[in-house]
Amino acid sequence: MKKKTHWIWKGMLLFLIIGAALLWVFHESILANAGHYMAPRGDGTADVAILEGTEFLDRGIVKSGMELLASGKVKRLIVVLHNIAPSHRPFAFNEDYPGLVRKELQDRGLKDANVKVLVVSIRNPITLVAAQGALKVLNQEGVKSAFLLSPGFHTRRSFLVYQHAGNPYQMKIIPYASFGSYQLDRWWDQDTGVRDFAAEALKLFYYLVRGYIPLTLSYEPS
Repeated sequence: MKKKTHWIWKGMLLFLIIGAALLWVFHESILANAGHYMAPRGDGTADVAILEGTEFLDRGIVKSGMELLASGKVKRLIVVLHNIAPSHRPFAFNEDYPGLVRKELQDRGLKDANVKVLVVSIRNPITLVAAQGALKVLNQEGVKSAFLLSPGFHTRRSFLVYQHAGNPYQMKIIPYASFGSYQLDRWWDQDTGVRDFAAEALKLFYYLVRGYIPLTLSYEPS
């Protein structure tokens, strides 16, 4: 019996050594695929491009949205911002931020018909509640398809949430990851990329466990 146990332990050790060796040899390919999974980019055309913000909007997302509009892949840009109470705003910031966003986009040559700024109420789970609020408005306007522009590795969770929220309206969602503070190429060599990947992977797992994202959803962009 002791001899059998000895061989079992040797087999497990050999398995771990081989696994570690394979992980070391192929770790860059594994990490690259993981990054592309968390930051999907679909293609095609859509009625609108949703520029997903929080209390503020990332510059990289604006740039990607402008490019989609200029290429004719979308007809309008929909900026989604969170409704932040004045008491929760950054110190000394009292400006009408949605109004500033609208004016900046107009200064870049966009007409009122090409852009809409939505300010949605938020509560936990924030991403799901924001998606439900935004898509309810877009459905009332007859929108049937949308690119979803999200920051970096947040895109996978956001895509699944918006897909879930859009199902009752039969609205097609196309994810479109945008990068600003770090790049997808070799993200594991960038501190910001590593932190963002780890945080968003945990949040995705949390949303799945809590049932905010059904397991029956399609995980691939159409």
